[in-house]
Amino acid sequence: MQISVASSSLVSIPIIEAVLASEHTLGSIITNPDKPAGRGKKIEANDLAKWAQEKGLDVAKPADTSELNRHLLSAQPQLIITCAYGRLIPVELLHGPRFGWINLHFSILPKLRGAAPVQWAILNGETSTGYSIFKLDKGMDTGPVYLSKELNMSPTDTTPYLLDKLGKLAAPDILEVVSTIGKTRPSPQPLNGVTLAPKISKDMARIDWSSPTETILRQDRALSDNPGIWSVFEGERISLFGLSEVLAPNSLISPGDIEVVGGDLLVRTADSIVQINEVIPAGKKRMSGADFARGARLIQGSKFE
Repeated sequence: MQISVASSSLVSIPIIEAVLASEHTLGSIITNPDKPAGRGKKIEANDLAKWAQEKGLDVAKPADTSELNRHLLSAQPQLIITCAYGRLIPVELLHGPRFGWINLHFSILPKLRGAAPVQWAILNGETSTGYSIFKLDKGMDTGPVYLSKELNMSPTDTTPYLLDKLGKLAAPDILEVVSTIGKTRPSPQPLNGVTLAPKISKDMARIDWSSPTETILRQDRALSDNPGIWSVFEGERISLFGLSEVLAPNSLISPGDIEVVGGDLLVRTADSIVQINEVIPAGKKRMSGADFARGARLIQGSKFE
């Protein structure tokens, strides 16, 4: 079977490698077009496209539905596997490939339909996650499911760790599903238990220091990689890295109050103290919390907002 993979994320690499190692033929890697990146806004390919091109794989970057349709008519894939592609497939294209489109989604559907299921699982304090392999239809993650598998979560798991683990675990199951395409029927999703996992905005990654420490640490684990957690200091945005709860003298009174104790940058939350390991102040390079504190010349009453 000739199979194309539609993705814009490195999380799909195990799937691509599994198809390459199978009896099937890998057609194209369908991904998003190049776009401006970095401070210089230089036009660049995404990381998956760079990886695929380095491997000598065929990469297509359709900018819109008409370009995608032209590519499919030319490439003639029999099946398309999607994973973190980042675009809804128009219904008129779903029936193009002989065996349609199947998607790898990182939740147990119908829970956490949407763009950011792993992030929301962490933010919600879930104790398990998983993945579902389903047939695409016109809805957002609403298609019938071929296979689902659950995975227990640790209280220290981060989004990058879980995505990497889930992608590797799911790759052989993708091939198992492919082997049954056309022979078995996927099961409709339950009507009850539907929850959503919408795309994470940058504003959602701002720390509210009046929140409980557990909520803030979940934000760190879920969002530190993308879009990156942040706060405001003296009117300027500051990116934060490596948050942890610590036992410290309770001299900080209000949420957001900052203090340096033994070289550690500490911040008051609603119910305890958080240490910040590293920061990136606006317009500056990454530095330790202690170096930031020295440069900022903190005084009593200094705070993150």
